[in-house]
Amino acid sequence: MIEQSQRHVPMPVAAASVILLVAAALAATMMFSSGPSMAAGLIGVLLLLALAYGLWRGSGRARFWTTVFSTAGIVYGVVAITRADAFGLLQIVGASVLVGLLLVPASSRRWFDDLPAEE
Repeated sequence: MIEQSQRHVPMPVAAASVILLVAAALAATMMFSSGPSMAAGLIGVLLLLALAYGLWRGSGRARFWTTVFSTAGIVYGVVAITRADAFGLLQIVGASVLVGLLLVPASSRRWFDDLPAEE
């Protein structure tokens, strides 16, 4: 049997990375339409792209910071729920899904802890 040296990205981590890429695309379109200043928007987009790449590569730091930023987004969204529009609700749901995908499944925990996969 041939040994494979590369690990395969688990589905929850791949889904979390895709969610971050979609968020970066949405942030970029909002930045160009009528969003925040160009510098702040660019920093936000680059941060989302870096986090998505870090998750894909199995970086524990990327998992930590993605969880921190997503939890902060959930808390902010819940506090400001009275002024929430459809985009705000989408942000709360997306951040909740990210936290769930990174912390709940055993396959994603193994991915970041660098433990061998169970066979």
